[in-house]
Amino acid sequence: MTQAMKRRLAVSVGLAIVVSAALVLGSSCTVEQPQPNLTGQDIRLTFIHTSDIHSRLFPYNFVPNVFDKADGLQQAPYGGIAKIATIAKRIRASSNRTLWLDSGDCFQGAPVFNLFKGEAEMRALSLAGMDAAVLGNHEFDLGSKNLFDKIDNWATFPVLAANYAWDDPPAGAVNPDGRSLRDVIPPFVMYDVKGIKVAVIGMGNTSTITSIFEGGNSLGFRPISDEAALSNWVRILRPVSDVIVVVSHLGLEEDENLTASQVNDPNQEFSQDTLAGVDLILGGHLHIVTDPPKLIPNDAEGHNTILVHSGAFAKFVGRLDVVVRVGDNNADPARRSRITSFTFDNIPVDSKLCSGVPCITEDPDVANLMWPYSVKINQEIDLNGVFAYIDAPEGEKVTRTDASGGDSQLGNMVARSMQLQDGVEAEFAITNSLGVRADFERGPLTIEQMFNVFPFENSITVMYLSGAEVQETLDFVARRSSSRGCRTQAQVSGIAFDMVCNGVCGPNGERGACAKNIVIGDDCRLNDATGMVNPDGPINTGKCAPLVPTSLYRVAVNDYIASGGSGFEVLKRNTSKQDTGISLRDGLRVFLNGRSPCTTQMDDTQTPPVPVTERYGSISCLDATIERHDGRIRPVFE
Repeated sequence: MTQAMKRRLAVSVGLAIVVSAALVLGSSCTVEQPQPNLTGQDIRLTFIHTSDIHSRLFPYNFVPNVFDKADGLQQAPYGGIAKIATIAKRIRASSNRTLWLDSGDCFQGAPVFNLFKGEAEMRALSLAGMDAAVLGNHEFDLGSKNLFDKIDNWATFPVLAANYAWDDPPAGAVNPDGRSLRDVIPPFVMYDVKGIKVAVIGMGNTSTITSIFEGGNSLGFRPISDEAALSNWVRILRPVSDVIVVVSHLGLEEDENLTASQVNDPNQEFSQDTLAGVDLILGGHLHIVTDPPKLIPNDAEGHNTILVHSGAFAKFVGRLDVVVRVGDNNADPARRSRITSFTFDNIPVDSKLCSGVPCITEDPDVANLMWPYSVKINQEIDLNGVFAYIDAPEGEKVTRTDASGGDSQLGNMVARSMQLQDGVEAEFAITNSLGVRADFERGPLTIEQMFNVFPFENSITVMYLSGAEVQETLDFVARRSSSRGCRTQAQVSGIAFDMVCNGVCGPNGERGACAKNIVIGDDCRLNDATGMVNPDGPINTGKCAPLVPTSLYRVAVNDYIASGGSGFEVLKRNTSKQDTGISLRDGLRVFLNGRSPCTTQMDDTQTPPVPVTERYGSISCLDATIERHDGRIRPVFE
């Protein structure tokens, strides 16, 4: 019997025992052992936490943002599952009781997923010693059958989701023997950690998998109310558990540049009654770090639920040490076990040196497992290949956000590349800002950097929108942006508008957020007197044509927002969409390759400086004038 089969058998047995109201001693426990009597004692328990690994199984290069640096990330390259395994083993060696829990989205975001479709992730995390994970939305990127196959064949740890109602699949639709995701994804798992009984409940994402709200969807499940699902399982598990942990992939959207103070974590929206039995939430999907962890009041007696986020893209491993005061009756709120204190350390996964050698070495077993995958990737993709050069002044770069809160240079490039792609030739383009995940750093632009900018496989989709639908879409962008500091949540080309974050937007003078002065065209804020575009100036209606509500427009969007992702319900309702299958990553690369070639530009990011063409061949050079911020989206407060 394989380890995966043993794990599934143990989970099934555990579920049956709980349903019959008996005590579950552990999903991985196959031999009964005498249990220590810990009542009245203070016991240390250590949680290892990872989240949103997004296929970063190999170390990779990027420039850390200010929040990464503040949390200790120093030396490139970063990430890699072999280094994460080393950190996990060091933590286990230093603590007598440990659990490694992951908050989902181990799939999608690096070439290893493109080539091997999740096999490498499941195998590596299993070998590294992960104890349990919640199901993330990106685990569904290649469909239910692929996810079922990868869990069933390779995962030796339980993958959890308590807030999904599984549909009965058609016979043979997923597997010839009738088995499907419902057979390999339990709602919870129980562990007996040397006498401490820990219940781990998984809460999967529902906000970004829009199709699950439709009956008969292809994913094979429908959402259950998060609060109802959690309340039901807490009610069952609290009497037989010393610690209840929610490992969560709830969230509104991803953005690794958001700090804990800038997001409204949906985990905090649970009622006090629901959280009264929950000791700890290990969260993901928001790509943030909560350091220190947040405390959420959970009862009238002043007790709290600890909320921890440990970041994303394999940049950190969270270590949470808690002290559990073991009670004598977990069915009685006044006498149950409780966490009385904790400490948290978010450990950077980088290449910093200690006495001339790496502080974090690669675990040899995991490194050996990953070696054949690395060889195949290098045969298929030249990640270090340079295809363009960012000719920015020292200390500057091409950014995905602009200080104004409006359109950005990189966002403009992405939208323009979608609009002008061969076979697309749209009148204008719209893409979501959070689909662009990193800046273009000064110097040579590599294939690996393109994966940093576009870690997900979003593709260009063509659709026909009426002017009224365009207005409704941009009104939504304004409302969404208004709730996020009036920083645009979309990037565009071929269109311009005033993004009113607070103004008169209703027919009867109601105030709110909306889009005004929408026009179609380019350089729409051209000043006729100076011949220059003023990003802060008014719309030039002589240069660009006003949006006509009854007209039909050919528009380029990405497949994610076309299906309603990030709340773009207007696009979801439209039935004219046609997915080109061309990834945003490839579309932008084609666009950049068509820019002016480098001539005498010197590459001073290397030593000694030499002409770019001498070092990298004939490639394009990009400067601050290419699709620069031009006010095509102008934030306005009336």
